[in-house]
Amino acid sequence: MDVLSKPILRTDHRIPYAAGSQQFGDLWLPTAANPPLVVFFHGGWWKSEYDLGYSGYLCRALKQQGIACWSVEYRRVGDPGGGWPGTFQDAAAGLAHVSTLAKTYPLDLTRVITMGHSAGGHLAFWLAGLHHLPAASEFAPHAPAVPLRGCIALAGAVDLRLTIDLSGYFAFAHDKQEVYDLMGGTPRDHPDRYKQGNPGDLLPFNIPQLLIQGDQDGQIPPTLPARWAHLSRSLGDAPIVTIIPGADHFDVVDPDSKAWPLVLASVKKLLPPASPHATQ
Repeated sequence: MDVLSKPILRTDHRIPYAAGSQQFGDLWLPTAANPPLVVFFHGGWWKSEYDLGYSGYLCRALKQQGIACWSVEYRRVGDPGGGWPGTFQDAAAGLAHVSTLAKTYPLDLTRVITMGHSAGGHLAFWLAGLHHLPAASEFAPHAPAVPLRGCIALAGAVDLRLTIDLSGYFAFAHDKQEVYDLMGGTPRDHPDRYKQGNPGDLLPFNIPQLLIQGDQDGQIPPTLPARWAHLSRSLGDAPIVTIIPGADHFDVVDPDSKAWPLVLASVKKLLPPASPHATQ
Protein backbone atom coordinates (compact mmCIF):
# COMPACT_ATOMS: atom_id res chain seq x y z
CA MET A 1 0.00 0.00 0.00
CA ASP A 2 1.51 3.33 -1.03
CA VAL A 3 1.26 6.45 1.08
CA LEU A 4 -1.60 7.88 -1.00
CA SER A 5 -3.76 4.82 -0.32
CA LYS A 6 -3.40 4.86 3.46
CA PRO A 7 -6.03 6.32 5.80
CA ILE A 8 -5.42 9.93 6.79
CA LEU A 9 -3.89 10.24 10.23
CA ARG A 10 -5.13 12.61 12.90
CA THR A 11 -2.63 15.29 13.82
CA ASP A 12 -1.71 16.37 17.33
CA HIS A 13 -2.78 19.98 16.81
CA ARG A 14 -4.54 21.69 13.89
CA ILE A 15 -3.83 25.40 14.20
CA PRO A 16 -4.89 28.35 11.99
CA TYR A 17 -2.26 30.87 10.96
CA ALA A 18 -4.84 33.12 9.25
CA ALA A 19 -8.62 33.33 8.87
CA GLY A 20 -9.17 31.37 5.64
CA SER A 21 -10.39 27.78 5.55
CA GLN A 22 -7.13 26.62 3.89
CA GLN A 23 -4.86 28.72 6.10
CA PHE A 24 -3.88 26.28 8.82
CA GLY A 25 -1.16 23.86 9.72
CA ASP A 26 -0.90 20.49 11.41
CA LEU A 27 1.62 20.41 14.25
CA TRP A 28 3.13 17.07 15.17
CA LEU A 29 4.92 17.39 18.48
CA PRO A 30 7.26 14.85 20.12
CA THR A 31 7.46 14.50 23.87
CA ALA A 32 11.08 15.62 24.01
CA ALA A 33 11.67 19.15 25.26
CA ASN A 34 12.62 21.84 22.74
CA PRO A 35 12.63 19.65 19.62
CA PRO A 36 13.92 20.87 16.25
CA LEU A 37 11.29 21.69 13.64
CA VAL A 38 10.62 20.73 10.03
CA VAL A 39 8.26 23.13 8.24
CA PHE A 40 6.73 20.92 5.56
CA PHE A 41 4.84 21.77 2.34
CA HIS A 42 2.87 19.08 0.53
CA GLY A 43 2.75 18.62 -3.22
CA GLY A 44 -0.01 18.28 -5.78
CA TRP A 45 1.13 20.75 -8.44
CA TRP A 46 -0.39 23.65 -6.49
CA LYS A 47 -3.91 22.35 -7.27
CA SER A 48 -6.87 22.51 -4.89
CA GLU A 49 -7.75 18.83 -5.30
CA TYR A 50 -4.57 17.80 -3.46
CA ASP A 51 -4.12 18.58 0.22
CA LEU A 52 -1.79 17.81 3.13
CA GLY A 53 -3.51 14.58 4.16
CA TYR A 54 -0.87 12.20 2.80
CA SER A 55 1.95 14.02 4.60
CA GLY A 56 0.78 12.79 8.00
CA TYR A 57 2.84 9.63 7.75
CA LEU A 58 6.04 11.58 7.12
CA CYS A 59 5.20 13.96 9.97
CA ARG A 60 4.45 11.13 12.38
CA ALA A 61 7.70 9.38 11.47
CA LEU A 62 9.65 12.56 12.21
CA LYS A 63 7.81 12.98 15.50
CA GLN A 64 8.82 9.44 16.48
CA GLN A 65 12.43 10.50 15.95
CA GLY A 66 12.06 13.50 18.27
CA ILE A 67 11.58 16.05 15.47
CA ALA A 68 8.54 18.33 15.43
CA CYS A 69 6.76 18.89 12.11
CA TRP A 70 4.58 21.85 11.11
CA SER A 71 2.76 20.76 7.94
CA VAL A 72 1.40 23.90 6.29
CA GLU A 73 -1.81 23.91 4.27
CA TYR A 74 -2.20 26.77 1.80
CA ARG A 75 -4.59 28.16 -0.80
CA ARG A 76 -4.07 26.46 -4.14
CA VAL A 77 -5.15 26.92 -7.74
CA GLY A 78 -8.90 26.34 -7.68
CA ASP A 79 -9.32 27.75 -4.16
CA PRO A 80 -10.52 31.34 -3.68
CA GLY A 81 -7.34 33.39 -3.51
CA GLY A 82 -5.13 30.51 -4.66
CA GLY A 83 -2.32 30.88 -7.18
CA TRP A 84 -0.46 34.17 -7.44
CA PRO A 85 -0.03 35.76 -4.95
CA GLY A 86 -2.16 33.90 -2.38
CA THR A 87 -0.29 30.59 -2.47
CA PHE A 88 2.98 32.42 -1.84
CA GLN A 89 1.51 34.64 0.86
CA ASP A 90 0.25 31.55 2.68
CA ALA A 91 3.59 29.76 2.50
CA ALA A 92 5.36 32.80 3.92
CA ALA A 93 2.72 33.34 6.60
CA GLY A 94 2.83 29.66 7.55
CA LEU A 95 6.56 29.84 8.14
CA ALA A 96 6.34 33.17 9.95
CA HIS A 97 3.73 31.65 12.27
CA VAL A 98 6.40 29.39 13.73
CA SER A 99 7.41 32.25 16.03
CA THR A 100 3.85 32.34 17.38
CA LEU A 101 3.74 28.55 17.80
CA ALA A 102 6.89 28.68 19.91
CA LYS A 103 5.12 30.87 22.47
CA THR A 104 2.81 27.93 23.28
CA TYR A 105 4.72 24.83 22.24
CA PRO A 106 8.33 23.91 23.17
CA LEU A 107 10.13 24.34 19.84
CA ASP A 108 13.82 25.03 19.32
CA LEU A 109 13.83 27.97 16.92
CA THR A 110 17.57 27.67 16.43
CA ARG A 111 16.98 24.37 14.59
CA VAL A 112 14.38 24.92 11.85
CA ILE A 113 14.40 23.76 8.23
CA THR A 114 11.90 23.89 5.39
CA MET A 115 11.11 20.74 3.43
CA GLY A 116 8.69 20.12 0.60
CA HIS A 117 7.51 17.36 -1.68
CA SER A 118 6.94 17.88 -5.41
CA ALA A 119 5.34 21.34 -5.83
CA GLY A 120 5.90 21.81 -2.10
CA GLY A 121 9.62 21.66 -2.83
CA HIS A 122 9.19 24.87 -4.79
CA LEU A 123 7.64 26.58 -1.76
CA ALA A 124 10.26 25.22 0.65
CA PHE A 125 13.08 26.53 -1.55
CA TRP A 126 11.31 29.82 -2.30
CA LEU A 127 11.15 30.53 1.42
CA ALA A 128 14.89 29.93 1.68
CA GLY A 129 15.44 32.83 -0.73
CA LEU A 130 12.75 35.14 0.58
CA HIS A 131 15.28 37.41 2.26
CA HIS A 132 16.41 38.61 -1.18
CA LEU A 133 13.07 40.26 -1.93
CA PRO A 134 13.00 44.05 -1.54
CA ALA A 135 11.22 45.61 1.41
CA ALA A 136 8.56 46.91 -0.99
CA SER A 137 7.60 43.37 -2.01
CA GLU A 138 4.06 42.30 -1.17
CA PHE A 139 5.59 39.36 0.71
CA ALA A 140 7.75 41.50 3.00
CA PRO A 141 5.11 41.68 5.79
CA HIS A 142 5.30 37.88 6.04
CA ALA A 143 9.08 37.57 5.82
CA PRO A 144 10.02 34.93 8.38
CA ALA A 145 11.89 36.04 11.47
CA VAL A 146 13.03 32.46 12.10
CA PRO A 147 16.48 31.67 10.68
CA LEU A 148 16.63 28.48 8.62
CA ARG A 149 19.28 25.78 9.03
CA GLY A 150 18.64 24.49 5.54
CA CYS A 151 16.05 23.32 3.02
CA ILE A 152 15.20 19.91 1.58
CA ALA A 153 13.35 19.08 -1.63
CA LEU A 154 11.82 15.62 -1.93
CA ALA A 155 11.21 15.05 -5.65
CA GLY A 156 10.83 18.82 -5.73
CA ALA A 157 9.77 21.12 -8.55
CA VAL A 158 12.26 23.55 -7.05
CA ASP A 159 12.47 25.98 -9.96
CA LEU A 160 9.56 27.24 -12.05
CA ARG A 161 11.64 28.15 -15.10
CA LEU A 162 13.34 24.75 -15.16
CA THR A 163 9.98 23.03 -14.74
CA ILE A 164 8.73 24.93 -17.79
CA ASP A 165 11.88 24.15 -19.79
CA LEU A 166 11.65 20.44 -18.99
CA SER A 167 7.91 20.18 -19.60
CA GLY A 168 7.09 17.09 -21.63
CA TYR A 169 10.24 15.21 -20.58
CA PHE A 170 7.86 12.35 -19.80
CA ALA A 171 4.81 11.74 -21.96
CA PHE A 172 2.75 11.32 -18.78
CA ALA A 173 4.40 14.06 -16.70
CA HIS A 174 2.80 17.25 -15.53
CA ASP A 175 3.51 20.14 -17.82
CA LYS A 176 4.24 23.83 -17.93
CA GLN A 177 0.55 24.73 -17.91
CA GLU A 178 0.44 23.98 -14.19
CA VAL A 179 3.17 26.56 -13.61
CA TYR A 180 1.29 29.04 -15.79
CA ASP A 181 -1.88 28.39 -13.78
CA LEU A 182 0.00 29.09 -10.55
CA MET A 183 1.59 32.29 -11.81
CA GLY A 184 -1.29 33.54 -13.96
CA GLY A 185 0.70 33.26 -17.17
CA THR A 186 4.14 32.78 -18.68
CA PRO A 187 7.42 34.43 -17.65
CA ARG A 188 6.98 36.76 -20.61
CA ASP A 189 3.47 37.68 -19.43
CA HIS A 190 4.54 38.33 -15.82
CA PRO A 191 8.30 38.83 -15.55
CA ASP A 192 8.08 40.51 -12.15
CA ARG A 193 6.05 37.65 -10.69
CA TYR A 194 8.65 35.12 -11.74
CA LYS A 195 11.47 37.28 -10.39
CA GLN A 196 9.73 37.28 -7.02
CA GLY A 197 8.24 33.78 -7.02
CA ASN A 198 10.90 31.61 -8.63
CA PRO A 199 13.55 30.19 -6.26
CA GLY A 200 16.23 30.28 -8.93
CA ASP A 201 15.82 34.06 -9.12
CA LEU A 202 16.46 34.32 -5.37
CA LEU A 203 19.82 32.57 -5.15
CA PRO A 204 22.13 32.29 -3.33
CA PHE A 205 20.29 31.00 -0.27
CA ASN A 206 23.49 30.78 1.81
CA ILE A 207 22.14 27.76 3.68
CA PRO A 208 22.47 24.03 2.92
CA GLN A 209 20.24 22.64 0.17
CA LEU A 210 19.49 18.93 -0.19
CA LEU A 211 17.62 17.56 -3.21
CA ILE A 212 16.47 13.95 -2.96
CA GLN A 213 14.76 12.11 -5.80
CA GLY A 214 14.18 8.58 -7.06
CA ASP A 215 15.42 7.47 -10.45
CA GLN A 216 11.97 6.02 -11.16
CA ASP A 217 10.16 9.35 -10.61
CA GLY A 218 7.58 9.82 -13.35
CA GLN A 219 6.68 13.41 -12.45
CA ILE A 220 9.93 15.31 -11.90
CA PRO A 221 12.52 14.78 -14.65
CA PRO A 222 15.80 13.39 -13.30
CA THR A 223 17.68 16.20 -15.02
CA LEU A 224 15.93 18.90 -12.98
CA PRO A 225 17.95 18.44 -9.74
CA ALA A 226 21.21 18.39 -11.70
CA ARG A 227 20.33 21.56 -13.58
CA TRP A 228 19.29 23.26 -10.34
CA ALA A 229 22.58 22.24 -8.74
CA HIS A 230 24.55 23.73 -11.64
CA LEU A 231 22.64 27.01 -11.37
CA SER A 232 22.90 27.16 -7.60
CA ARG A 233 26.62 26.40 -7.55
CA SER A 234 27.30 29.05 -10.17
CA LEU A 235 25.81 31.60 -7.75
CA GLY A 236 27.79 30.51 -4.72
CA ASP A 237 25.70 27.82 -2.99
CA ALA A 238 26.67 24.17 -2.51
CA PRO A 239 23.57 21.99 -3.03
CA ILE A 240 23.75 18.24 -2.59
CA VAL A 241 21.75 16.03 -4.97
CA THR A 242 20.95 12.44 -4.06
CA ILE A 243 19.27 10.11 -6.58
CA ILE A 244 17.83 6.96 -5.00
CA PRO A 245 17.84 3.85 -7.22
CA GLY A 246 14.43 2.25 -7.65
CA ALA A 247 12.49 4.99 -5.84
CA ASP A 248 9.45 6.69 -7.37
CA HIS A 249 7.78 10.05 -6.81
CA PHE A 250 6.09 9.09 -3.54
CA ASP A 251 8.67 6.75 -2.01
CA VAL A 252 10.58 9.79 -0.72
CA VAL A 253 7.65 10.73 1.54
CA ASP A 254 6.70 7.21 2.58
CA PRO A 255 8.24 6.03 5.88
CA ASP A 256 7.57 2.42 4.83
CA SER A 257 9.68 2.72 1.68
CA LYS A 258 13.32 1.80 1.21
CA ALA A 259 14.02 5.46 0.46
CA TRP A 260 12.95 6.68 3.89
CA PRO A 261 16.14 5.95 5.89
CA LEU A 262 18.08 8.21 3.54
CA VAL A 263 15.45 10.95 3.82
CA LEU A 264 15.50 10.72 7.61
CA ALA A 265 19.30 10.79 7.69
CA SER A 266 19.22 13.94 5.57
CA VAL A 267 16.83 15.67 7.97
CA LYS A 268 19.02 14.72 10.92
CA LYS A 269 22.07 16.02 9.08
CA LEU A 270 20.54 19.49 8.99
CA LEU A 271 19.06 19.23 12.48
CA PRO A 272 21.80 17.82 14.72
CA PRO A 273 21.27 17.48 18.46
CA ALA A 274 21.23 20.79 20.26
CA SER A 275 24.24 21.90 22.23
CA PRO A 276 23.65 21.40 25.98
CA HIS A 277 24.36 25.11 26.40
CA ALA A 278 22.14 26.33 23.54
CA THR A 279 19.25 28.68 24.28
CA GLN A 280 16.39 29.83 22.12
